[in-house]
Amino acid sequence: MRFYVSGGPENAQRVAEINEALAHNGHIITAPSVMAGTGYDALFEAAYKKVFSVTDADFVLLLLPGSYETHVELGLALASRNNKRIVLWSETGNEYADGAAACAFYHHTAVERRSGSFEELLEMLLSL
Repeated sequence: MRFYVSGGPENAQRVAEINEALAHNGHIITAPSVMAGTGYDALFEAAYKKVFSVTDADFVLLLLPGSYETHVELGLALASRNNKRIVLWSETGNEYADGAAACAFYHHTAVERRSGSFEELLEMLLSL
């Protein structure tokens, strides 16, 4: 299965851990690594690769809290969701609450909202 896993800067270590565990189980990781501050050409290439990676993935997992890029990735996943599983994960679930900062796209019918411990998330992913 082709996975795209992403999250905000505070989740970078968790994303790396998930990618390593999934790759160890024989899954394909489609998210390209990008280093900030590497110049316009590198950013252009990274944007192109990320769009392709999200749209090509069978499973998109976004760890919250995310960044503005996480919301773009969610939009790309929703727009290209042909049989794609889209999962948002939050340790607390606070990001799913109604209010002034609520994101309507977190509540789209094609999106699975999950919350709980990181260990539970890993266990779920490794059972796929």
